[in-house]
Amino acid sequence: MRVSSVRARAICYATESEERVARAVGNVLGVDVSRRARWFRTTGIFGEPLSVLEVELTGEEAAAAAERLLSLLREEELEERTERSGEGEVIHLRFDKQAAFQGKLVLGERDAIKVELRRVRT
Repeated sequence: MRVSSVRARAICYATESEERVARAVGNVLGVDVSRRARWFRTTGIFGEPLSVLEVELTGEEAAAAAERLLSLLREEELEERTERSGEGEVIHLRFDKQAAFQGKLVLGERDAIKVELRRVRT
């Protein structure tokens, strides 16, 4: 299977810097995301302002990011995070945002950077 895209999404809370969240996402993907980041503005459950960052990589950048991220997983971790369909598979990963800002790739569920790797059958 070949990687068709890698998409990352992170929530930036009102107390956080958008620049720092973008840097954390870039550290996870291994690329500078500042120029390709798409920001969406919304509000949280209690009416607090939120910004959501989305970045999508394709082509060689996606393949390089996927190879780097998948090398962190043991086979059983990869298996439990993979959703399969007729066209291919989607691998769902979540990385700790604070650790990512410091350049460390740590799987985590709270305050996470969500990454989806899409692989298609060839």
